[in-house]
Amino acid sequence: MLISMTAARHKLAIVWFSGAGLTFAALLIITTLGNNGHGPVLWDWFLPAVTPNLSLIVGVLVSDLRNKATQGESVESFMYHLALWLSIAYLLLLFITPLLSPFTNAALDVDLQNSKLPLSLVQALATTALGAFYVQRESKS
Repeated sequence: MLISMTAARHKLAIVWFSGAGLTFAALLIITTLGNNGHGPVLWDWFLPAVTPNLSLIVGVLVSDLRNKATQGESVESFMYHLALWLSIAYLLLLFITPLLSPFTNAALDVDLQNSKLPLSLVQALATTALGAFYVQRESKS
């Protein structure tokens, strides 16, 4: 099935900026209202988890605006759907991780440290799928 490259890129940008923005807002509330001193730990955990992908997305969108290379281009939808669902899964895991900490016996910084390895795996898969989608060429079907 073919999809518009431009529309798909815009949808992925919306998913990433919405998911990262929601988590950003939650962490901002936690660090502003909480007097537990976990602010630096939360931000040290969160920012490296989203900044590379958001930077990639912004770079691709700016390149599209400058070059207008993908106007009217259609591509196979498989890589788009893979990138979309891996991104959604990753962003949901990122959002719920600090919110689950009160339900564990460990301190927040320990929970965040313990989450880094599994989250890194999902992040790597999502980032690879995004990269593969972004470099697709027009389908000649």
